[in-house]
Amino acid sequence: MKIRDVAIGANASIYYRLNFKNIKGVYYPKTEQDVLAAIAHAQQNGFTITPKGAGSGLSGACTGGNDERVMISTLQMKEVLSVSKAKGYIDVQPGITPDKINEFLAPKGLRFFVAPSSRDVATVAGILSTDGGGNDTWINGTMRDNTIRVKMVLYDGTTLIVDSKGVKSNDSELEEQLNRIGMTIHDVANSHGTLGLVTEVRLLIRPAVKEELMGGLAEFPECNSLGQAIHEMIRMKTRINYGEVITEAHADIREDLRPPLHVVEFPVEAETEVREIMDFRKLDSKELARMKDIRVKLPKRTPKVGIQVALFEDYGFYDKSLIKLQDNIDEINTLLIGHGMTPFAKYGHGPSKWYSGDNSATYGLILHSREIKPEGKAGRDVFDTVLAIVEKCAELKVTPKPEHKWPFSDEVKKKRLEEVRAVIGRSFNPFLLSPECNDILESMV
Repeated sequence: MKIRDVAIGANASIYYRLNFKNIKGVYYPKTEQDVLAAIAHAQQNGFTITPKGAGSGLSGACTGGNDERVMISTLQMKEVLSVSKAKGYIDVQPGITPDKINEFLAPKGLRFFVAPSSRDVATVAGILSTDGGGNDTWINGTMRDNTIRVKMVLYDGTTLIVDSKGVKSNDSELEEQLNRIGMTIHDVANSHGTLGLVTEVRLLIRPAVKEELMGGLAEFPECNSLGQAIHEMIRMKTRINYGEVITEAHADIREDLRPPLHVVEFPVEAETEVREIMDFRKLDSKELARMKDIRVKLPKRTPKVGIQVALFEDYGFYDKSLIKLQDNIDEINTLLIGHGMTPFAKYGHGPSKWYSGDNSATYGLILHSREIKPEGKAGRDVFDTVLAIVEKCAELKVTPKPEHKWPFSDEVKKKRLEEVRAVIGRSFNPFLLSPECNDILESMV
């Protein structure tokens, strides 16, 4: 067996051109003791460490860059450790998926309310690492809102327990230092494996209350009116249990879709309020299931010519950028076309919620994006397009990659991670925060 066969796994990003000679070991621990042994090996040999879950994120963090490194996968750490219905939590190992958690909880009438589209493969520690969520974040919040605490191991083998109030550690001096700078679960969320390796997660669970829901399909003449409708839902705090939009789909995959459109599901008692915001056609259960299925399969369809890529994955439109949604999408598409890319599909969660680098909550539309890349287009050209998108997002006041966070473009988050790493060490995924990060990622496209 070659190192590449066990190291690459599932890497959903465009950054997959790895130098396998620099991967000095791949570990699949089952217990915390196994984790400690793997970390000790890395430390003794001066290797950096790349934590990896399912690899379904799109930031490229789980590749580890080009350092001489050890990769530690959590895919074999997938046990339920304990559950308390009375206190509303479940303790799990980091490699378990939301689907497996809910399969375990269903007979108890309980549920874990974080549901990214990759919930059947994404690991809970990986979702926390990107602070991901799904189409229910508007109601249930992102992963950090549903994580009570984590246990993690540092490069020197020290353990930390981190929650919303602070840190506890088997190293009292380190504990005091980290509490002095105010380290909390907010720092672990969206850290992309740069702080340590999570070995245990305590998650918030609640009763799986059944309520009568109805579905609807709203079609809009253009995206500005769609953005205004979502903006109004946010203003009125409308209870939308499921909200997905499709703003565009290429002719190769459009079929009978008439975007822009908004598929919603909400309690029947909210119908009047939703109708005040937008006109919609009621969907029965079969029609709603079909629309949900179309949305899930949209990014899995392929163009007749060229290669589909998740070039930048998603954009967070909020406030004025949401109200001018069509204008902003037009500018982004003009940029893509100018770089030789063809817009393929745009779809996503709305209303939705995400956190900015300063840990403030933001509400709007998370719009995923897929492009057609011409065959033979150089990696440098592709990455130049990514950097141009970052600049365009800043100009349009759009949050880049709100769901699959990009800490190396978020200066506030980056500064905070460096502050914490100055205390706990910098040997986990150091490439993400290095000045050469862009050059490294470019080489991996």
